[in-house]
Amino acid sequence: MARRQPVAHVEQHNVYQDVNSDAAKAGVAVEEVVAARITEDHLVTKSREALKLRSRAGFRLCLIMLVMAVNQAGYGIDWGVISSINSNKHWHDYFGFENKGSTLGVINALMTIGNFCGAPFLCLADKIGRRSVNFAGCFLTVAAAAIQAASPNVACLMAGRFILGFGTALCTSSQYIAEVAPPHIRGHIVGIFGAFFQVGSLAIIGIMMGFTHWESNWSWRVAFLIQAAFPAFVCCTIYFLCPESPRYMVMKGQREKARHMISRYFTSSEDVNHPFVDVMMSQIDESIETSVVGFRATWDFRVFFTKAAAFRTCILALYSVFQQWNGGGIIGMYLDPALETIGITKKLDVLGINLGLTATYFVFTLFGAYIIEYFRRRTLIFAGLIAIIIAQIAVTITSWQVEQQENARYLSYLTVLWIYGFQVCSASFIATMHNLYPVELLSLALRAKGMAMYTMFQGAAGVVHNYGISVGIQKLGYKIWAVYIVYNFCQLIIAYFVFPETCKLNLEEIDHIFETKGANPVKLSVKVADAKWGSLKAEKLRARNGGVVEV
Repeated sequence: MARRQPVAHVEQHNVYQDVNSDAAKAGVAVEEVVAARITEDHLVTKSREALKLRSRAGFRLCLIMLVMAVNQAGYGIDWGVISSINSNKHWHDYFGFENKGSTLGVINALMTIGNFCGAPFLCLADKIGRRSVNFAGCFLTVAAAAIQAASPNVACLMAGRFILGFGTALCTSSQYIAEVAPPHIRGHIVGIFGAFFQVGSLAIIGIMMGFTHWESNWSWRVAFLIQAAFPAFVCCTIYFLCPESPRYMVMKGQREKARHMISRYFTSSEDVNHPFVDVMMSQIDESIETSVVGFRATWDFRVFFTKAAAFRTCILALYSVFQQWNGGGIIGMYLDPALETIGITKKLDVLGINLGLTATYFVFTLFGAYIIEYFRRRTLIFAGLIAIIIAQIAVTITSWQVEQQENARYLSYLTVLWIYGFQVCSASFIATMHNLYPVELLSLALRAKGMAMYTMFQGAAGVVHNYGISVGIQKLGYKIWAVYIVYNFCQLIIAYFVFPETCKLNLEEIDHIFETKGANPVKLSVKVADAKWGSLKAEKLRARNGGVVEV
């Protein structure tokens, strides 16, 4: 018969044995890490008890999600616009350039250059609020869409692209969503929010399919006008349906407003004296750190290059490049010339494949939002990279065979199938984390400026990427996939040694991982995560066995 032992002993063994070595070497008491994790468990439990989604508070959260989902759809619609009109003959004839090459590369790169230039202004979120920065970005996006739709020449179109990039940089809402989402459903909400990036693309690609036989320049001008609809909706609703972040309110000394917001959106009772309100306020207070990096002037980014924050900065840079350069840009913005390399040139076929790829990405991003809390972040990153490397190898091989064989139509569509596989893997394992992982890495004092820097890194990587793909496809054809195979393999190795684990750790709790002097953040994060997962398993066994667990 198995010996039975109280769960508390099992949890203590898991926690202390797993993290004691690294923490002791680093000169920090294990109890500090354990206490932080217990606080997080307590917060999640209290959050789950305080809020029932079928309540007025749950309905208000849905309204926030509606506005932010539309905002995210507006951010993602440009991929659909460019991908769709790049197969539009009237667009190319009007401006006089091809569907690949340097001119198109510059037009697409200007979007990311604007993104890079607008990113530093994200730090204004600490001055004027998360909502106000988002509103400004949406307003600029509406103006940019109108400029592009009315463009009489390439120069005007390029100006519109730059303004669009500048505006969309300010529309990044992942920080806001992470701060207004109840702790027990934060991962799912951020994941669902990210999935709506594809909704805008789906809408515009579907509309453009209807315009396939429209023999007029309005067949592409309308696409840019529709691009303005999503941010216009956000401008009209954000101040009415979306509250300011409670963390921002506390930073500004508006404690009563923060308590009211938490009670109204995080508790079903809407009672400002609900115990969870006090728990949440305490968590926010603890997260506002001044001892390690402190608060700096709004435009002062030197803090990111201090010893205390340098490793986070390195991870932000690497992760932003990883997000941009994994090969998804070929499918997102250069699908038309990519399909040309395998003999698929009919406009309706291209748009149909594009629509299917976008829908697939949307569905599997929702799937990724579901599984994100059941798997560790590093596990998802590794699985995603390995899977897309395999898919890209398959695409390269079948594309090569298309070139070698005549009338091999079946190989062309087999290549498309592998591209669908790439979308499934990327969406399921990686895409959901683009709006969560960077936020999790940053403490509250660094978050607004940190996300600004992250967006700047994305913009810089995007400029190189968008221009490089356009020229690369023109020069290399299908062989460009081989470049991504090599890059993703290198990224896999880098991710193993550099990306820390953040799953099940609170947004502020991760500070312990980065601020433990002398410790390797990656190794320590894995140790703490192992202890946390072991503790959670023991808790489930205790609930199942009536307070004891078999060992």
